[in-house]
Amino acid sequence: MKTHARVVVIGGGIAGCSTLYHLTKLGWSDVVLVDKDELTSGSTWLAAGNVPQYSKSYDGTRIHNYPVELYPTLQEETGQDTGWLNCGSLRVAMEKERLIEYKHVVEKDKTLGINSRLVTPDEMKEIYPLIDTKGVLGGLFHPDDGQVDPAGVTQAMAKGARMRGAEIYRFNPVTNTTRTPSGEWIVHTQNGDITCEIIVNCGGLWATKLGAMVGLNLPILAIEHHHILFGDVPELKDTGLALPLLRDPDTSYYMRQEGAGLLIGPYEPQATPWCPDGVPDNWAATALPSNLDRINHILMAAIDRVPALQTVGVQHEVNGPITYSPDGGSMVGPAFGVPNYFINAAHCFGITECAAYGLHCAEWIVEGEASVDMGFADPRRYGPYANKKYRDEKIKETYRMMYAIEFPNEVRPAARMVKTSPIYDLLDQQGASFAATYGWERANWFASEGEDRLDVNSHMRTNWHAAVGRECQAVRERAAILDLSGFAKFEVHGPGASAFLNFITANSLPKKFGQIRVSSMLDHRGGFKCDVTITKIADDKYYVVSAAAAESHDLDWMQKRMPQDGSVTIDNVTSRYGGLVLSGPRSRDILAKLTESDLSNAGFPFLTMQNILIGLCETRALRIGFVGELGWEIHCPIENVRPIYQALMEAGEEFGIANYGLRALNSLRLEKGYLVVGGEITSERTPIEAGQDRFIDFNKGDFLGRQALLNQKEAGIKDRLALMVVEADDADCIGNEPVYIGDEIVGRVSSGGYGHHLGKSLAMGYIDAEAAKPGTKVEIAILGERRPAVTVEIPPYDPKNEKLRA
Repeated sequence: MKTHARVVVIGGGIAGCSTLYHLTKLGWSDVVLVDKDELTSGSTWLAAGNVPQYSKSYDGTRIHNYPVELYPTLQEETGQDTGWLNCGSLRVAMEKERLIEYKHVVEKDKTLGINSRLVTPDEMKEIYPLIDTKGVLGGLFHPDDGQVDPAGVTQAMAKGARMRGAEIYRFNPVTNTTRTPSGEWIVHTQNGDITCEIIVNCGGLWATKLGAMVGLNLPILAIEHHHILFGDVPELKDTGLALPLLRDPDTSYYMRQEGAGLLIGPYEPQATPWCPDGVPDNWAATALPSNLDRINHILMAAIDRVPALQTVGVQHEVNGPITYSPDGGSMVGPAFGVPNYFINAAHCFGITECAAYGLHCAEWIVEGEASVDMGFADPRRYGPYANKKYRDEKIKETYRMMYAIEFPNEVRPAARMVKTSPIYDLLDQQGASFAATYGWERANWFASEGEDRLDVNSHMRTNWHAAVGRECQAVRERAAILDLSGFAKFEVHGPGASAFLNFITANSLPKKFGQIRVSSMLDHRGGFKCDVTITKIADDKYYVVSAAAAESHDLDWMQKRMPQDGSVTIDNVTSRYGGLVLSGPRSRDILAKLTESDLSNAGFPFLTMQNILIGLCETRALRIGFVGELGWEIHCPIENVRPIYQALMEAGEEFGIANYGLRALNSLRLEKGYLVVGGEITSERTPIEAGQDRFIDFNKGDFLGRQALLNQKEAGIKDRLALMVVEADDADCIGNEPVYIGDEIVGRVSSGGYGHHLGKSLAMGYIDAEAAKPGTKVEIAILGERRPAVTVEIPPYDPKNEKLRA
């Protein structure tokens, strides 16, 4: 066994072997994998081996598409049989909203060149002759989907890695991981120590335990999952008929052909966690006690759907553990606060997902970034709030909802009330409908008296549409307050703070006290990583504000790039300060009643901050906003949020002040063409493509990503961000819809919604640079129907920013 390696991968399931395989594919051969038992003896042992491309999200579809490309090639490359079979897959729709969901998926698939189509009940019978289509409205067919032998495909990647120099040490448990004073890792194993530069935690069922060794809290839980194999079906045995994978999400199961039998995997309405306090070290490839009573109703529904099973008995049943994270997504990428430690875990669809996650984790290690934006899977999307209780409640809900319709803007109720601002109860009394972001309860919208504040989930405009319109009207015509205490807030200070921030941000730094700069932090390729505002609050001291959901990510991004000589300190002050946003043309009149400070343009210019007294409370007032109106962000000690809010509401009563929520914020920012993280702002796009050149200062000296941007400017860009007005009267874009000129797809939507003040449906998206010019007529497919649209100047509302600057 080696005593030194560049990378040690811990865990020999599909995640670990894929990571090892792709590290060697990218040219690193000094890599090893250790496992406590045999390869595939963890949850990979239970995997069904399904390889569907289905996902409602664009990012998820790319993850699911890669194994369809990779797995058929592995046997030829390695000589190891993978059991790949191109069987296709068929999904059933028994509800109207399910069929609408499928329409969105088909159009999204077109942006990736994936073959999928809607099918009628009669067509479903042709594709799956054994199906009874009673009650079925239609279906979704992916003809290129497949299935593999989970052990075979894992062993193939392990063999491929070995062929390129990797080594694998089985039956060699990791007992601890420690760091040397020089920063190297030591992986302590039963058979000796391995010193390395980088650790990849692919521990699966034991990923949480491995993470705890380095101080990480990984919110991963194992859930019991049954596979029920029915014996030979005469219609299959006698005819040699080959069936596609069948999924009935409205009943919550999948059914796959296994020889002449059929295997059913049900998702139970009540999840059963297994070993929530930690999986035993000595567990390996062992079935858990079955409980058919929990799943009998699902099996009966499956038999009704495929009546050929009525005369066939159960041949085999197995119950085993599958890992989940709170939102059901995988956790792949750098660990928060731990250098050179990567995670590739929490895979509930491991055989489908881990081909791509192994690739992108390896890219992150070898090339410094993954080739695709991985924010949706980044482990840093969770924070300390995701404790054991939160994990358990949320994952139980996630498992139960695994096949539920994914509605846009859907709010789920589990594991709530983790973090609340001091005015939560006041907002609640005024009809706030809340959702959680990074644990924070934040108002989405406000119901009027007599209105039901619970969302009616739909792909169409729904019950909160009119209420959001009222809030937008208040902001545009009068004034309104938004509670954004959950903003991520940091103070960066020290003798090296200016040089540090100047290097990791694209815009120039504020030079005078109180100046504000809008800026981005980029990776070495020029792609967006963090979207921030930076305010100078003292010499060599800056106040950095970013999105609530990005708190751990952005803090980690800065900390891992700051000098290690003690010249820079970063304080996370998110929970120390609250934040209220006062927006609208009467906001100056309201604030003037509560402060003696000069709020005029001359006395308090746009993009500046002042420490002002509001009532009896000291605040940092930032004249900036995200809605395109006169306004201030009021940052203050968390204990002052309540009295300031109450004072503002009282002072604003004569001006018709109101509250507004995040959905109104989205509508208003679309009218200004402002970008959002996860929509327009992703690591796959640059400020040049996004039309954000004004926030880049090429003359300030070197900064991270500068050369990549210069190269892009010289070469020219293929795509550019466009804002489009869509002819839509019942549904709006939610993201990932294709944009057409004729029959050619020229781009896709990054985000969308309804602009209530303009009275128009709006969509933003990266499209062909020539097509992005204002006045280009395009079409956007919303829920399967192409809607006429036209590109417009950005911003369509107040293009000269006269209202913003007031």
